[in-house]
Amino acid sequence: MQHLGIKFKLIILFILFKVIPLVLVSFIAIQGALKLEEYFDENTKTLFTQNKKLIESTASNAIEDSIEALDKTSQTSIEKLGVALANSVAEFLYERDKDILFLASIDISQKNIDSFYKNKNKDVLVHEDYIYDEISSQWVSSAPPKVNSSRDTTSALFEDNEKEFHFVDPLYLRTKNIPIYKEITFFDTKGEEIFKKSSINNQKVNISKKENTYCKAEDYFKQVKNLKAGEIYVSDVIGAYVPSKIIGNFTRQKTSKRGLEFKPELHGYAGKENPKGKRFEGIVRFVTPIFKGNQKLGYISLALDHRHIMEFTDNFNPVNPNIKQNIANAGAGNYAFMWDYEGKNISHPRDYFIMGYDPKTGKRVPGWISARIEQEFKNSNYNDLNLFLERYPKFYEQTLQEKPNLEQLFQKGEVGLDCRYLNFAPQCQGWMQLTQNGGYGSFIIFWSNVWKLTTAATIPYYTGKYGDTKRGFGFVTIGANVDEFHEAANETKKHIDTIISSQNKKLEKTLNDNSANISEFISSIINELSIVTAAMIIVVILLAIWMSNYITSKIEKLIVGTQHFSNNDLDYRIEVTAKDEIGKLENAFNEMAHKIQTEIETNKEKEAIIIQKNKMAELGDMMSAILHQWKQPLNAITMSTSSLKLLLHIEKKLDEKTLDNNINVIEEQAMHMAQTMDDFSNFFRPSEMQSYKASQMIQSVDRILDGFYRSMNIKVNYIYNDDFTTKGYPNEMMQVIINIINNARDAIRDNDSKIRDIDVVIDKDKDFGTITISDLAGGIPDDIIAKIFKPYFTTKTDGKGTGIGLYMSKTIINKAEGDIEVKNYMKMIDNVKYQGAMFIVKLKID
Repeated sequence: MQHLGIKFKLIILFILFKVIPLVLVSFIAIQGALKLEEYFDENTKTLFTQNKKLIESTASNAIEDSIEALDKTSQTSIEKLGVALANSVAEFLYERDKDILFLASIDISQKNIDSFYKNKNKDVLVHEDYIYDEISSQWVSSAPPKVNSSRDTTSALFEDNEKEFHFVDPLYLRTKNIPIYKEITFFDTKGEEIFKKSSINNQKVNISKKENTYCKAEDYFKQVKNLKAGEIYVSDVIGAYVPSKIIGNFTRQKTSKRGLEFKPELHGYAGKENPKGKRFEGIVRFVTPIFKGNQKLGYISLALDHRHIMEFTDNFNPVNPNIKQNIANAGAGNYAFMWDYEGKNISHPRDYFIMGYDPKTGKRVPGWISARIEQEFKNSNYNDLNLFLERYPKFYEQTLQEKPNLEQLFQKGEVGLDCRYLNFAPQCQGWMQLTQNGGYGSFIIFWSNVWKLTTAATIPYYTGKYGDTKRGFGFVTIGANVDEFHEAANETKKHIDTIISSQNKKLEKTLNDNSANISEFISSIINELSIVTAAMIIVVILLAIWMSNYITSKIEKLIVGTQHFSNNDLDYRIEVTAKDEIGKLENAFNEMAHKIQTEIETNKEKEAIIIQKNKMAELGDMMSAILHQWKQPLNAITMSTSSLKLLLHIEKKLDEKTLDNNINVIEEQAMHMAQTMDDFSNFFRPSEMQSYKASQMIQSVDRILDGFYRSMNIKVNYIYNDDFTTKGYPNEMMQVIINIINNARDAIRDNDSKIRDIDVVIDKDKDFGTITISDLAGGIPDDIIAKIFKPYFTTKTDGKGTGIGLYMSKTIINKAEGDIEVKNYMKMIDNVKYQGAMFIVKLKID
């Protein structure tokens, strides 16, 4: 009976040692496969979503960066155009200095003045006649300029020249040769004109009387009395103001709405907006004395035709500066204009914006003011707006919120632009700021419902009174519609959006196909595991050791495969040597590798694959860790079994105490293996938001890594100064901690560090709990420490790193409302100073 009892115990021992563990392992494997299926499904979908967002974000940022760079390039280019334009105006004015000094150096006679006047001419552009189209309410050209071209093709004649082939042929633009000066006179020291050639007034007058001057507005006789030889007086721009009660396109609808007759010729000229309007006729007066010996004989005076100054800006095209406009179109938002040193407009495509004088009184017509200034004027004791403005603060609280004085427009048509009091146009103060030291610049402002780039460049002409200001003669401004510079970038964005949409559909289809294949594959594994498990119970004793070695070798092949794959060896395939479950797993790995490789070759967006490779590398590390964790229990179980067999078959005795001891060893090791499998399953199981203790999460990390790291002679020290509870995703946080510890392990091995310890310290303060992982493996170079959390940044060579691990770790921590930081630190050990890296994970205490 006693012998039969031992047999019964041996049967029970066999069942406990072989059959039940085998069934348990099979059950765990089935559960693990199901969890693995769930993990792959959820993780793949998450990766797809993250990759989609990343691609769309990258494309959006790239377009925004392109637009910003394009804006900056356009801004710089237009600034340079403004500077070139301003310099051209200055050069033209300095030529006038040369003209007057030349006249002062020769004998003055009527003949010489007539000859000089006749020979000083310059071409100006004149546009064709425009007709008002009642249907479109637009001014239409009667004979648009034609392209000066005889070419019969718009593409390159040779294939080598085809890329971005672009040309612009010149237009046939009409010009008119007109005198540079409206008037040349010589007057004596009393103001009497002696010699004169004029298109203004051929009658000789005494210019010491203001009423005899141009527009009754000049007082230069008083200002030239003290001029020395070679000195030149230069006046402001002087001309009769041309009003307009219509701003913008002059249409019959606008005049009818205002109760006005449709007579565009009674309103100021405005280029294509009112080609029939009255032009501003102005002059700039140059005067220099003429001496004979020490005796002053009189003065030579040149009245420069202001049309030649306006020619520089009226026909300038900011969008295509190489081609002049035969007629300006301010309504398009792209044009240039000029201001004097004080900020008064002296050139504009809309002539009614140019500051001028009332030829009846000789007084300057006040510029357009805001509704608030108008109200303050009405509340004052002044009857003259000019006198009121002389005492009003200049550039006072200019803002886009100010409203223009529409009464001034509708009743008088007085809309001249004087920046000093144009308080509803803050760009005025901006231009003055840009040019205050004689320089140039630009800024972007929302004006007339569009974003406009506006520049200002000083006109460096410093003769006479213009030498008293750094702004010289004044400044040139250019206005350009920003949207026109974005057009190319916006078209690119539409194209990229189309490509992204197409690629996302392909990725989604691949995702669905892979999910179906994985599900089918997992189901197949579960069925085959059940059948194989039942069959293997009969022969399990003979196959146990062989199966252990067999499974180990297969797992190592999978690890090698995942390592090759993570190192970008995409052509690597696992040799399939069997048709069982492991063989199918190998086939599945090879199929997955083939699909991913195909997807990489056809899909330019590689981020999702890189992240997947990173996960495969983690899976390889975990498999290696599990292998090390299972080797010791399996050896212990094998030794216990061998000991029982030895006692039973050789010594022919087996007492109950020995049997119980061996059974306890087997049970302990089996439980350890089960716990390891649970930790492994938990590591890859996507967790839900929950409260968890930091110590329990770290203990799970310890159980996974312990044997694996001891095999590499690396010691991980877990120090629990103070435990804390936090809210988040514990399994994802395990991935973060393991990733940082693995980085420390790699640093120790790569640098062959003498100190092979890794410290993991748990602590907390009032608001945060901390997990600090530190090593003494040399630290992180200062020039890259700020980059290590950026995606795809890695210092590992030969494809050993994807550059995604720390980036994903930071993302996981941030998702849990935590933070991570890294720093280098020093530590003394046995009087030797060692440097290392320290990662500090901060988590909110729940």
